[in-house]
Amino acid sequence: MISASLILCSQCLLPAIGVTAAPAAPPFSAGECVRMRITYAHLLAGRAALFVLAGRRGERDVTEFVAQAESAGFFAWLLRFRVRDRTVAAWDAASGCSLAIEKHLQEGRHRRDQVVAFDPEAGTAEVQDAAIRETRIEVGPCPLDVLSAFYVTRLRGVSEATPLELPVFDNGKRYTLGVRLVGRERLDLPAPLGRNTATLIIEPQLLAGSGLFVKRGRLKIWLTDDARRIPVRMRAKVAVGSVSADLESYDPGTGLPGAP
Repeated sequence: MISASLILCSQCLLPAIGVTAAPAAPPFSAGECVRMRITYAHLLAGRAALFVLAGRRGERDVTEFVAQAESAGFFAWLLRFRVRDRTVAAWDAASGCSLAIEKHLQEGRHRRDQVVAFDPEAGTAEVQDAAIRETRIEVGPCPLDVLSAFYVTRLRGVSEATPLELPVFDNGKRYTLGVRLVGRERLDLPAPLGRNTATLIIEPQLLAGSGLFVKRGRLKIWLTDDARRIPVRMRAKVAVGSVSADLESYDPGTGLPGAP
């Protein structure tokens, strides 16, 4: 019921959000930490966090994105349904391409481990996942993993008139992910953001292929309407009702390496 996919849609997936050109400085830096409280039927169901880290892959400096979620509260106790998900993605800021993603998902009795290494120049992905038969897949030039796609959305912005389109490879399939701006809202948020904070609401959509976001309105994400585009709220439809994630705390980071 609760997983890191709420954060990724996350998994996964802006100067002002209406501007499509990349800003002079990214809206996130190493050390950024976003923590969220997950609820179902207004009851605590879990907690999730998003981290940005500085890393290295081979001879290349990379940005690492980490998403993790754990069940907690009444539903975890009542249903004996435990969730412990962790996803780490390596993204190259210089090229804008994904280099790797590693998922370790534990949801009730279901467990899944997946490691994907991208070769952006060759347009291929090496996949280690018992649920995916192929181990080497043609993915085209410079694809994004689903978690990095969320941060690239923060970086590039969403036009009022035209959805942002991103090439994404996830769970053995390549597709085009569209992200559109669907509204604006003012929210009362924890410090340091405060009351009456302006936000914009974005919605991921599947434009081609098959993947995470098949139905319109399945996921909505609220970002602050400023240069940081901080994720502060998410709503995901489930079989009965919806699951919500709301900001508990935000740390902009220091720009230095760190680990959650």
